[in-house]
Amino acid sequence: MYTVGAYIVSILTGIRYPDFVNSRIFKPLGMASSTYSIESALQTGRFTNTWTSFGRLIPPWIEEEFVDLIAGPGGVISSVEDLARLISRIPKHFDLHV
Repeated sequence: MYTVGAYIVSILTGIRYPDFVNSRIFKPLGMASSTYSIESALQTGRFTNTWTSFGRLIPPWIEEEFVDLIAGPGGVISSVEDLARLISRIPKHFDLHV
């Protein structure tokens, strides 16, 4: 469902979904640490790796050629600061206490 939604957004806007989210959400909110690109995240020097409980490195699972496919249902790489910016912009009339 989210994959189809991302596809529809890209068709209607004429740009890739990750580029749409970057220009319409990330940049206006100042979310400089948010991206869909593993390569961009690695270049920031703030990207953390995942490790197993016995010390084995788990490689990033999103490959660049699949970013458009996974962008709708997930795949955002972000920071706590950026997510706090996003949450602070949710209108107060939404009840987030479930």
